[in-house]
Amino acid sequence: MEKVLNLILNKLESLDHKVDFMDKRLDALDQKVSSMDKRLDALDQKVSSMDKRLDTLDQKVSSMDKRLNTLEQKVNSMDKRLTADLKRHEDLIQQLIHSVAATNVKMNEMNEKLSALDAKADQAIEQIADLRESAASKHDLAYYDQKISEHSRQIYKLNNQ
Repeated sequence: MEKVLNLILNKLESLDHKVDFMDKRLDALDQKVSSMDKRLDALDQKVSSMDKRLDTLDQKVSSMDKRLNTLEQKVNSMDKRLTADLKRHEDLIQQLIHSVAATNVKMNEMNEKLSALDAKADQAIEQIADLRESAASKHDLAYYDQKISEHSRQIYKLNNQ
């Protein structure tokens, strides 16, 4: 029996060692769990902080989205105005083109008339030059006037004699 009791005692000691070993392992696991719990708390705080930051960013994005929509509406409005202005300018340019074309036609007609007038002016200048050549000059007229006066006096003297 003693042997059996020794065996049981040995077994109990072995079990006691195993229990001590498991207790130490449980303590280590408990410490790891506590450490993990602390880390989880820290991570939870970080996640909460990140969640708050995400909420803030979400609000900023929403605000920016509203501003972007407003800007898009303004751009669309400006695009419509620009398109209308471009159409109006295109119409004005077409009118200007037609006016310039009409003016060019009138200028061509005026150039033809001016050419005819130039030809007539050249002809008149030639005729005036011919008249100047054939007409008596002021000096010639004065000379002839003097001669006529002299002849008139001579005739008067002859008539009175």
